[in-house]
Amino acid sequence: MEKLKFWLPEVKFHLGLHILIAVFITIASYVHFPFGSLKGNLVYVAHFLLLHFSLFGFVYVFSLLQKLFKIVFPILFILVSSFSFWVYTQDLTIAEGMIQAIVETNTDIAIDVVSYQFVLFLLFSTVSILMFFKRFKKNRISSVKSPLFILSIIGVLSFFVVENYKFDAFKNRLPYNVYFAGVKYLNKPKITLKEVKENVFTKEEDLHIVLVVGESVRADHLSLNGYYRNTTPLLSKVKNVITFKKVYTPFTFTAQSVPQILTDKSVDDRQKQQEATSIYTVLNKASFKTEWIGNQSIESSYKDVIYSNKTNLIIDKLHSFQSFKKEKDLALLDYFSVDNALANNRVTTLHMIGSHWYYNSRITPEFQHFKPIITSKYIGSLSKQELINSYDNTILYLDNFLNELILKLKKSSKKTILIYLSDHGETLGEDGKWLHAQEHKASKNPAMLVWFSDDFEKSYPLKIQQLKSKKQDSITTDFLFHSILDIGNIENYNYENDKSIFN
Repeated sequence: MEKLKFWLPEVKFHLGLHILIAVFITIASYVHFPFGSLKGNLVYVAHFLLLHFSLFGFVYVFSLLQKLFKIVFPILFILVSSFSFWVYTQDLTIAEGMIQAIVETNTDIAIDVVSYQFVLFLLFSTVSILMFFKRFKKNRISSVKSPLFILSIIGVLSFFVVENYKFDAFKNRLPYNVYFAGVKYLNKPKITLKEVKENVFTKEEDLHIVLVVGESVRADHLSLNGYYRNTTPLLSKVKNVITFKKVYTPFTFTAQSVPQILTDKSVDDRQKQQEATSIYTVLNKASFKTEWIGNQSIESSYKDVIYSNKTNLIIDKLHSFQSFKKEKDLALLDYFSVDNALANNRVTTLHMIGSHWYYNSRITPEFQHFKPIITSKYIGSLSKQELINSYDNTILYLDNFLNELILKLKKSSKKTILIYLSDHGETLGEDGKWLHAQEHKASKNPAMLVWFSDDFEKSYPLKIQQLKSKKQDSITTDFLFHSILDIGNIENYNYENDKSIFN
């Protein structure tokens, strides 16, 4: 009995700690399970208890370093709690993609997913863990002489036994998935830009290629592609518009998709260290004037690609931390001009904020056509219809943006072609998931279309014929690099003609 009293404070500490871990972290991995039969429910409960037993092992061993544990563990608890909020509310998958999106996405974008509910959850978890540790401040919490130490060793071993029996049985659940996703992120492939040493040239003259990189626009929400709502009323009346509705990318967030789109990196290339060639580096060598005009802050994963343009401009820098006041995409056109006096060939890239969450911040009030619309950044408080309505309103805005751009381009005397490609799609409630930066096919079918001037068609009738013949083809975003070089008739550089939509 005396021994029991001696170890009782230690038992109380770890029992209480794991109740907190369960409430704020691990239960989030189970609440979305389809509870049904008694047998199925018992399996879930057994899995949960076994996961916690393994977690107890790691936590107890760590707690042997008592001073370090009391400093570091609350920080880790708060950090993982911030992930569990999104698992609780949206059933997000914690994977490498999410870690990269969090680490590399700029503050002006990241702030848009922060709601007061998230802040309250994080505040509550912070206060809870700090008060708990204060309660046991003077208690001994672990010892190698404790019976719990032996149990902890068994708990640690149980993790490896279960993982060996069924791979990822625990690794895909909180809190383990945060750690393993982080490890995968740190070991992710890195792109190094290559120099172009060839004497690249083109015989083309008066050619203007306009590339519009969109954001979070899925192909199946364009009425041009058969969507039941008329989300592209203006583009549907524009001559020379060809849309591709079967484009695939495996990358579901900007930090990964954009550097792939703008280089010769293939979607199938998963090497750890990668060398890639920027499309702009090749075009510069061929004496094109390359320019980048963006309404998104440049992220670290593709900054070198952007800086390989001869000129680059990010608009509205002063509001980058105030997303509600963020400049709308139509402002990009104020910085873009059709300069007929310019003798060189030209490539202009416009990078949109597009349909990125928070949807209402991407449009002006006159585009709030589909109602009711969202009224909060907290997705859990919104209806599916409100979310889809607000998303579709951003497609209406895109329709207007591209129409205005085409009206400008029609005034040009150059042979002009416009290629619009969204960086990825968006998940809109499929399987209970929302937004992007997670594995779901809805995020892997980005919108893409092409517009060309009459002068362009007269100069390249065969290319336009090929373009029209391929509009029903299933293609990957690999097409862009090779298609642009094909359009520019780039010579003395080895690119893949068979991937061009014009060949």
